[in-house]
Parts: sequence; C-alpha cells; structure tokens
Amino acid sequence: MSEGYRGRAEILVDGRQVVVDVQLADWFDPISGRHRWRGRLRDLAAALAPDAPPSTGTELTVTVLDTGRAATATATARVTDIDLWGSHMIDGISAAPYPAGPDELDLLDGDRPDPDLPATDTADIRREQR
Repeated sequence: MSEGYRGRAEILVDGRQVVVDVQLADWFDPISGRHRWRGRLRDLAAALAPDAPPSTGTELTVTVLDTGRAATATATARVTDIDLWGSHMIDGISAAPYPAGPDELDLLDGDRPDPDLPATDTADIRREQR
C-alpha cells in the first residue's frame, strides 16, 4: 500500500469542474494482481450546486493538483456511495491519480519492494536457502 493522497483535487463531472478536498488510498489486490484505489470527495455536492449533486454510478475525472512527488495525474472514477456526512465515495476505474505501489506484474522474479524485508512466500524462502 502506498501513502495514498490527501489534499486538493480537481473534479470534472458532467462538464462541470470544481476543486475539493479528497482522501484517496490504494491497496494491492492479490486476486487480480493489480492495485485498486478508492477515495472520499468532501463537499462535492456543495461545490457543484445543491440542486445537482452526482448520484451513485456517475463517472467523474479526478486530477491531483500537487503530489509533491510526481507530475499532476488524472484518473477516472465512479461514485459508489454517499456517506452520512455527505461525502461522495468513489472507486477508481483507471490507474490512481498519484504514484501507487508496484503491481505483481511489475515485479521481476525475486524482486521485492524492499529487499531488506524477510522472505514472505515459498519461492523467496527457497531462493534464500540456496
């Protein structure tokens, strides 16, 4: 899991563009061998217009304004829920709009994100026993 992103992001939904606070997180899904990401968009309905908040299933574009680590990135997401506080919960459809950790497919045989960590699977343990 990477550090995720917490800060300002530009949201484009139905041709309307606003800037809101977001909290995004990713994790590695071992079933698919890919990183998944999701997040929370705070005060999106108020920023757009109270009479036209996006509903569940709406696709939108998220552009992280300042990662401090890499160039600004854009991603596509879908609204999955609206929480008790009115924040819109989203699931990523494309790659995360900030640097995420490597996918299983990105790792070469024997490579681990941190080689100083102990072996965690049978193939790694066998390699270290040689």
